[in-house]
Amino acid sequence: MSAQRKSSPNVDITQTDELGLTASSKKANIAAWSLSAFVIIVGVVALIATGQKIFILFIVLGVITPLNVVAYDNFVLKPKIAKLKADRAKELEAEARADDDKESEQ
Repeated sequence: MSAQRKSSPNVDITQTDELGLTASSKKANIAAWSLSAFVIIVGVVALIATGQKIFILFIVLGVITPLNVVAYDNFVLKPKIAKLKADRAKELEAEARADDDKESEQ
């Protein structure tokens, strides 16, 4: 077994934004926000139309969903992408040093 860590082949750091979202994960993020807005609107309309308090649950769940998205972005994605970018910068620096050493030997 190799002691060298492998970086995730599925994540191309150059194709991510400041949160580490790729195009497909941006779409999923937008879908989560859209779904939560839809659930909140349906909850409010149903609460007003029927007067049944069970629809307050829809509103609460609709509010919890984007909070989860924001928490995941800030506490999971940002540190992960920052670490990946730092590792990639170290790799590039090591490659540049190796190339400079090869040129100086010649």
